[in-house]
Amino acid sequence: MKFKDLQKLDQDIIMALSSHKGIDRAIHGKTLAQSLKIDLRTLQSRIEFLQRNHCAIGSVDNQGYFIPLNEEERRTGIIKKQRSGIAINNAVNGYTLANLSWLDELIGG
Repeated sequence: MKFKDLQKLDQDIIMALSSHKGIDRAIHGKTLAQSLKIDLRTLQSRIEFLQRNHCAIGSVDNQGYFIPLNEEERRTGIIKKQRSGIAINNAVNGYTLANLSWLDELIGG
């Protein structure tokens, strides 16, 4: 993947994040989205695309997005993603295994 082959929005995200190298310079998602004039969901979706395509973009709760400078910072971002994945997997499993009459059973209807 080459920079010039990316969508303009993805290029803009990368350029904006180039000023946020290191976890201590992380930028909140809402702030980044506002600066790019997009909504937070679009930003999150585009960053997930970039991550899938081998862009090391980290994120940490209450700090935001950053470009990791070392393996420790990369690992911090990876752990956050792993925890999110586990939470999503647990929700999917619970939803899959739920009895469709769960609400009536729960509230005694």
